Amino acid sequence: MAGEGGFVSAAHGIRAEAAVRRSRSLPGRDIPDAVRLPFVTVVLVLLWNHLWFSDLANRSLLSDPETGSLFTQALFVILGTAMLMVLGRLGFARLRPLASWPLLLLGGWLGITTLLSTDPMLSIRRIVLFGIVALLAAGVLVVARNGRQFATALALAAGIVLAASYLGVALVPNLTIHSAFDVTGEYNHIGLWRGIFTHKNEAGSAMSMIAVCGLYVAAVLHRGLGWTITAGALVFMVFAGSKTPLAVLPLVLLISVLCSRLRGGTMRGLLLVGPVALLIVATIGSVLLPPIRTVLDAIIPDATFTARNEIWAFAIEHVVVHPIRGWGYGAFWLTDRTVYGGGADPGSDWVQTATQAHNSFLDAALIMGLPGALLLLNALVVAPIRDLQRASAGRPLDAQTLFFLRIWMLAVISASFENVLLNANTVLCGMTMLAVFGLRLRTAYRPVA
Repeated sequence: MAGEGGFVSAAHGIRAEAAVRRSRSLPGRDIPDAVRLPFVTVVLVLLWNHLWFSDLANRSLLSDPETGSLFTQALFVILGTAMLMVLGRLGFARLRPLASWPLLLLGGWLGITTLLSTDPMLSIRRIVLFGIVALLAAGVLVVARNGRQFATALALAAGIVLAASYLGVALVPNLTIHSAFDVTGEYNHIGLWRGIFTHKNEAGSAMSMIAVCGLYVAAVLHRGLGWTITAGALVFMVFAGSKTPLAVLPLVLLISVLCSRLRGGTMRGLLLVGPVALLIVATIGSVLLPPIRTVLDAIIPDATFTARNEIWAFAIEHVVVHPIRGWGYGAFWLTDRTVYGGGADPGSDWVQTATQAHNSFLDAALIMGLPGALLLLNALVVAPIRDLQRASAGRPLDAQTLFFLRIWMLAVISASFENVLLNANTVLCGMTMLAVFGLRLRTAYRPVA
């Protein structure tokens, strides 16, 4: 194991030992574990949620959404600066494998469309936060000394979030449970748990991710501790009533188990890309192609996906306005053009107050145009599958690769219903980048059984 090289280089065998020697030959200096472990833990906690115990009865939440949060901006600038200092000491060369063509092309096009945004200053301000989150996600993979230390940091971070959420429900329910006083007006959410998060959907996504972290902790650190974390997250998910994570997590676990058993690259690739392609067809396709909607009406109770189809129609209508360059990062939803503009259906003006397209691929098309959506599919869906195939090379998946795979699958399957791939304010965004970067790094430091 490369003591200074990051936990993704942990492996055994001749080839792994060569990777360790290369890692140790990189420029940089060591950092003591007394700094590494708390730093990685703090970064994980803040990536999962940085706005604790939001008072949804506070009417100031209805203020101008474009003003942003000075607290969020200051917090992440400080955290990003700290990560740069740590990486500078360890050596930035350790992140060199992340400079892959799919990621570079996506980042380049995102930068170009940000400069061409309908509101460049707003897009630049928001893309800085996205860039810092990407830096933090990549950085923890290098700062954590080995798999056991990373599992310890995950266990600590998960324990902090779970303990705070459960104690919040017990002690300050007005700040942790949806009520009739919420200014969001979502009365069907009354009584659902949200814990330290601002919404029950965010809580559900976080808990599904924490459940996966618990499985990793059980595999490499302590079985009892890991299963306790997973059980605590699952119970909270049920009381949060977030339908997407409740439906997606069992599917992710099933597919990941099958992938760990399959040795053939073709079958494993089909198993991974199949659900993503099917959901894209079922969601976006149901709006574009009436026959698909007819089939869905016949086989599922709610073919509107809780009225998301109206938001998708609204988004598609505006994608075609700027099909090449898009509207710019963060420059479409909750701005003058949507809040005061016309909807896809004059009788459905409520979609103008939506904060996202509830589909990551549609949001990518709104942000970066159709070329950007294709680049995102390549960088965050196709390339990670290819990296997984290269890292495993026909062998069973080790615990770390399986962890990255499960987090990645949670994101790309949920992406058809929520904007989790490019929205830096969501818990799955940072973890998605961590999983994508982790799979990429695994191709540079392949584990050997």
